[in-house]
Amino acid sequence: MTNTAKTLRAACLFLACAGPSLSRAQGVDTVRTDSAAERLGLWARTSRNSGLILSSGKTYNRVEGLPVYIGPVFHDSIGAADLNASVMGIIRSADTFHWDDQNLGHRIVGEMRVGRGRGYGLGVSSYDLITPVETWQLPDPDAALAAFFGHRDFRDHFNRHGAKATASFNMSARSRLSADWSDERWASVRGRRVFSVFGNGKAWRANPLVDAGRFHIGVLRANIDTRNDEQNPSTGWLILAEYERGTGRITDAGVTSPLARPSVSPQVKYGRGLVDLRRYNRLSPTTWINGRLVLGGWLHGDELPLERRFSVGGIGTVPGFDFRKYEPGTVDVSQCSNGGQPPPGNPAQCERVALAQLEYRNELHSSFFDFLNARPIRLRGIGFTVQPTAVAFVDAGRGWLVGQPSGTLQYSSHSFPRFGTFRTDVGLGLDFGIIGVYAAKAVSSSKEPANVFLRVHRRF
Repeated sequence: MTNTAKTLRAACLFLACAGPSLSRAQGVDTVRTDSAAERLGLWARTSRNSGLILSSGKTYNRVEGLPVYIGPVFHDSIGAADLNASVMGIIRSADTFHWDDQNLGHRIVGEMRVGRGRGYGLGVSSYDLITPVETWQLPDPDAALAAFFGHRDFRDHFNRHGAKATASFNMSARSRLSADWSDERWASVRGRRVFSVFGNGKAWRANPLVDAGRFHIGVLRANIDTRNDEQNPSTGWLILAEYERGTGRITDAGVTSPLARPSVSPQVKYGRGLVDLRRYNRLSPTTWINGRLVLGGWLHGDELPLERRFSVGGIGTVPGFDFRKYEPGTVDVSQCSNGGQPPPGNPAQCERVALAQLEYRNELHSSFFDFLNARPIRLRGIGFTVQPTAVAFVDAGRGWLVGQPSGTLQYSSHSFPRFGTFRTDVGLGLDFGIIGVYAAKAVSSSKEPANVFLRVHRRF
């Protein structure tokens, strides 16, 4: 194994890029159905146990670097009920683990779960966390490894400090319904000095300012998973849906483009939805065709806070277009900025978004790759062989604003943009199982150069 491969393998183990749970690897925006206990591996215990845990936060970014969790945990079983509690302090590696309020956080959790397959769960938590604005675009491992190795930022972040109560009903081992209510304070955070293997001396893109204030958030979630395999599906459905109702008071408004938000009301009350539909189809023992449709955005009430807005573009959505790229003189249907230079960091400002992705996969049978399987690659003690698969794909997506119709950027609440206004691309790739190499070329804009990029596991 080469030095580069060894470095990638070590980073994967450290950041848990192999074998993440569904919601971490392929979650929908704020849909993170995994509990704190699942993230730390506590539900695997079957008897009374307690101790001290030291764990990475399984992410890496330009705001906090690597968050390290440390603290006591407790697990017990009472009849059919499993009980878990943890008190975790968080120290972040930014600015070389500098001891200050931005580098410190916490997560305190108490949870009960009844039933391993079908059953229910209840939980309460208190937290002070750095959270991505949009997690539906790109899984944690892809975003983390891009920041760690390539000095690339594919997410924006903000601080969430508050408490939450959660109830869930598990219909099966991978399908559930859940509801939670939280009282949180949101605040902007700035990019800090964070190490990366390549381009370490370069400046990061500014982390955009968000709407700071106190918010009460109620969320209903559904996660329906009929796939035959969680990590490498060939048949079945994955349906992720979320409805969020939020009320709050903005004390410090983030900067937006003029059309995106003409004025700011201190009191906000909004409804927001997001649906991610994925279908996997086997055509033959070695060929598949898979599709994905994402629809999300404002449903009712006041304008969405900046933490709850959308964008497209970049390797997770329409990879033929660069992430957060500003193009003067064009209608920005990726971030919905308008009126000249966008705010610092070019934040997501769209109130609605639509994305469609389609891919054709064909497993290759060639002795050219046999040398890779001479010794099975092992991650987390599990050996596997390389099964190269050729991938051809097309993507189409855009965002827009809701309001008085204005050109091709703002539409009424009952209108949908014409397909001719969407950003589209085509591409080819080679998926080796643990990592894939892809190239994408924009179709709707011939001036865009082709992009070559890596993805951990599959595109979706």
